[in-house]
Amino acid sequence: MSWWHRSERVLPLPAMVREGLGLPRGERVLAHALRPDGGWAIATTNAMVLVDPVDGPVPGPGTPSLRRLWHEIAEASWDPDAQAVEVRWADGDPDTTIGLSEPLGRFPEVLRERVMSTFVLSQRIPVQGRRGVTVAVRRHAVTGSLFTQTVPDQGVSTQRPPVADQVASLTRELAEQAGLSV
Repeated sequence: MSWWHRSERVLPLPAMVREGLGLPRGERVLAHALRPDGGWAIATTNAMVLVDPVDGPVPGPGTPSLRRLWHEIAEASWDPDAQAVEVRWADGDPDTTIGLSEPLGRFPEVLRERVMSTFVLSQRIPVQGRRGVTVAVRRHAVTGSLFTQTVPDQGVSTQRPPVADQVASLTRELAEQAGLSV
C-alpha cells in the first residue's frame, strides 16, 4: 500500500477560501483537502496553508491560520489509520497533525512531493540509537536559492562537542558538493 490513498472525487475549494488565501502573484493552489473540523489543508506552489473554520453568526472558513513554506517542513508522513498527515518542522516547532476527510484527493501526495523537491542533498548523523541529526542542502521554496539546514531529532543537542563537530564538518562537505561558499 502506498503512503497515501487517492480518492477520486474531490470537493472544489470554495471561492471564499481561495480568495482568503491572499496568494501573491504567480503562486497557485495545487491540491486541497477538507479537514474533519470543517477547515481546509491547502498545498500551493510555495507553501502548505491551513484554514480553520469559523463558528459564529456567519460560519464558514476563516483566513489562513498557518502558512509554512515547503523548505520549513523537515518531513511529512501519512498515517492511514488516523487518516492524518504528521508534519515535522525544520525549526523544531512541535509536530503538527493534520486530519483529512474523504475524499483525500491529491493533498497528501502533493505535500510529500513539494517537501521532497526542496532537498538537494541530505545526510543523517546517527547520535544515539535511532535518534540523530539530518544535515541538508535545500532549495528555498520561493526564491530557489540554496542553503544548508540542520534538523536534530527531539532530544538531540547539536551543541555537544562531538555532535557539533560532526554537524559542522558535514555541513561544510554538503555545501561544497552543492557549490555553496562556506
